[in-house]
Amino acid sequence: MKKYHFKRLLYALLSISLLISCSSSGGGVGGSGIISSGTVSAHGSIFVNGLEFDTSDAVIIVNGEKVGRGDQTVLDYLDVGKVVLVEGTGDMDDIIAVADRVIYYDNVAGPVENIVDIDATNREIMVLGQRVVLNVVTTFKETAFDTIAQDDLVEVSGLVDDTNTIRATFIGKTGVFEPGNIVGVTGFIVNLDDNLKTFQVNDLTVNYSGIDTDNLPAGFADGLWVEVEGTLDAAGGEMTATSIELGDEIDEVDSDQIEVLGFVTAVAVDSSSEFTLGNQMVQVDGNTEYVDGDSADISIGAKLEAEGYLEGGILYADEVEFWGPDQVEVEGLVTDIASDSEFTVGDQVVQTDAGTVFEPEDLDIIEDMMIEIKGVPVDIVHSVIVADKVSLEED
Repeated sequence: MKKYHFKRLLYALLSISLLISCSSSGGGVGGSGIISSGTVSAHGSIFVNGLEFDTSDAVIIVNGEKVGRGDQTVLDYLDVGKVVLVEGTGDMDDIIAVADRVIYYDNVAGPVENIVDIDATNREIMVLGQRVVLNVVTTFKETAFDTIAQDDLVEVSGLVDDTNTIRATFIGKTGVFEPGNIVGVTGFIVNLDDNLKTFQVNDLTVNYSGIDTDNLPAGFADGLWVEVEGTLDAAGGEMTATSIELGDEIDEVDSDQIEVLGFVTAVAVDSSSEFTLGNQMVQVDGNTEYVDGDSADISIGAKLEAEGYLEGGILYADEVEFWGPDQVEVEGLVTDIASDSEFTVGDQVVQTDAGTVFEPEDLDIIEDMMIEIKGVPVDIVHSVIVADKVSLEED
């Protein structure tokens, strides 16, 4: 047996420490249902990783608290771009699955402390000592790429990469910072000091001297994944914690179907078939199918989606799909054709070039055709997407 202690989390996921078998398990599990972790791409009821979930009776959990049930609660709390985990029933091939629970944790909620422009489509900000990248995959609410400012109070959701940087898929402005505002961060405890009653979450120092030891979560130590709330005397200062809770709300269960989107944060040094996606251990084998890449492309920092079944805490992957860090997906009907290299899907203008891959290779794009685009926007407002791949969507 090999024991892995994971140092990354892809939001509200499954466990921090897993016992992993040395050999791959054969197909079929004793669990049931669907687990899907990824960004909300649309409402109606909710779309995650390309699959629509009926949320008419789903329980919605936000930062560990049940906030309601049903579609209206989804609209109230789960904006497009937020990273969620859905537990439900149905099949990945269904048109609509049924969600039992939808769980959301923000990565960080607090004041913008610093802003650095990387290039025309990438900005790096610091929020409560957490490095956050804003770019073409980020959805903005009550703010914008060009207008976000120091001392803005923001809520950030995204995928954490191998450098502990939050690749924001959502950022929303909730106000302007004032001392005493409630702020929060979810992450791993490091540099715990029992004498000073402090620890760090990345570059944020947290003082927990005001919390009774009986109210600290079980296993309180370096490496524990926690959700911390508290106050700041000044933006960029030390956080005074008012509550510290475990940040992991999912029990380890087996599941017939699971899909997880994230960044590869570790690759097993003694195995060519095991890697960590977020904090989820994934195992591949000779039967795993690869989309837009192959097994040699699995490396630390790669962004991918793994789909398969969950057994004993391990995701046994039937399929692995690779994504560029700035790639987006658009699916819909072709509504206009401007030229051989430019057309519109829904209201999104798409351009192709010599590097665009077509599936099938002889695809002839016509109006009212249902297609899927995988590509990179040329600017923040997505005026044009340059397609890396154009696929025919069959019924």
